[in-house]
Amino acid sequence: MSDTDAFGDHDRLRQLIDKLPAMVAYWDGDLRNVVANEAHRQFFGKAPAEIRGMHITELLVGDLGEASMPYVYAAIAGEDQIFEKTLTDHNGVVRHVQASYLPDVVDGQVRGLYVQVADVTARVEAERARDDAQRLFEISMDNAPFGKAVFTTDGQALYINSALRELLGIRPNDEAVIHYYDGVHPDDVAVAEQDWRELLSGSVDRIATEVRYVRSDGAVIWVHRAAVVAPGAHGGADVVITQLQDVTARKDAEAELAHRAVTDPLTGLHNRHSLVARIAEHRTARPGDCVAALFIDLDGFKKVNDAHGHAAGDAVLEAAAGRLAGAVASPNAVYRLGGDEFVVLAVDDVSTSAVEQLAQDVWAAVSGVYPVDGSEVTLTASVGWASSPTADAAELIREADIDMYRHKARRQQGDQRLSSTEIVARDGE
Repeated sequence: MSDTDAFGDHDRLRQLIDKLPAMVAYWDGDLRNVVANEAHRQFFGKAPAEIRGMHITELLVGDLGEASMPYVYAAIAGEDQIFEKTLTDHNGVVRHVQASYLPDVVDGQVRGLYVQVADVTARVEAERARDDAQRLFEISMDNAPFGKAVFTTDGQALYINSALRELLGIRPNDEAVIHYYDGVHPDDVAVAEQDWRELLSGSVDRIATEVRYVRSDGAVIWVHRAAVVAPGAHGGADVVITQLQDVTARKDAEAELAHRAVTDPLTGLHNRHSLVARIAEHRTARPGDCVAALFIDLDGFKKVNDAHGHAAGDAVLEAAAGRLAGAVASPNAVYRLGGDEFVVLAVDDVSTSAVEQLAQDVWAAVSGVYPVDGSEVTLTASVGWASSPTADAAELIREADIDMYRHKARRQQGDQRLSSTEIVARDGE
C-alpha cells in the first residue's frame, strides 16, 4: 500500500468517527488522549485537537470526574465497564449517557482504553414518561372509588383494582383469576356476552349496560358496566378497559318508586293507575277478549271513621283488602280506587255465571265482623259488575259503579238477600 493510499484510509477513518453521534476516544496506558472524535465538542466544548494529549482527569473534572473516575480505574485494571449515568454538558444541559470503557489488552497487558459514550437522553426520558404513566395508571386504578379492570380479548383479567375485589366480595389475599363474565348473574350472562361480541367486533365504540352480579357471599347487586377497547395497549395486543360501579341503591330506589306508582300505600293493593295499565295491556295482547270489572263498596264504612277515627278506619280498610286478596285468584287481581272503593278485574273466565260467582265470593269475603278498638263492627259490601270486549278502564269502572249502586238501592229498600241473581250483569257493547 502506498503512502497516499494509507493517508486516504486514515482520512476516511477520521471522517467516519467524526460523523458518529456518540463520543469515541482512545486513551493510552497513562490515560492520555490519543484520539477523540468531533462529538466531544458538543459535550465538552473542546475540539478533538484540543483534547489530544490531555490527561483524562483534565477532561473529566468536578462532579463529572468524581462520577467517572472509578469506572476509568476499573477499566485500566482490565475490567470492562458498561454503565449509564447522568451528566451535565458544558452548556449546562443534563444528559443521560450510556458509557463503555473497554481495556485494550495486548499480551496480557492493558495498553489503553477504548471509550464510547452515547447520549440516550431521549430513550431515558421516554422510559421515565412510560414509567410515570404506568405509575399514574396504577395509582388511579388502586384509588378509584369504583371497580376497574383490564382484560385481554380472551376475557382474562390482566389487572383488577381493590374496589372491584370489594365489589365482587373477593378478599385482598385471594389469588383469583377473574374472567370478564365472572360474577355475572346467570339471567344476565346473555346480555354480557352480547356486549362483549359487539365491543370486540367494532360494531360499537363502547358499551354501557346495567346487569346483575352475584357476590361471593351470594348477595345480588346491580352493576353499571362501561368498557372500551384500547388498541395495541398491551405489548401490541388490544385490551378491554372496564369500569364497574355498584348501582344497587339507585335500582332499588327506582323499583320502589315504580312500585309506589302502581300500588296503594295503605293496603298494598294495586291502584287505579295500575288498573288502567292492566286493561290497556290486555286489550293490546288479546284484542277482542272480554274482561270484567267488579266494583265493591263497604256499606256503612263512614260510620267507622266518624265513631272510631281515621286510624281505625284505615285498619278496617287494610283488613278488607286482605280478605279481598284472599278471595281472588290470579290472573284476576284486586285494586283499590280510594276510600272504601275496590275493583276486582276478572280476565280469566268472564262468563256470566263465573263473574256472578266471583262477585258472590267477594261479597262473602268482605262482609262480616271487623275488630275496632277492642270492639267490633259489622260491615256488608255492595257489589256490581260490568264486562266488555272493548271498553276502556274508565268505562268499565263507571258501568260497574252504576251496577253497584243499583244493588245498594235494592238493599236500602229492605231486600237483605244477596244471590247471584241479584247482581246485574252489564255486558259492554
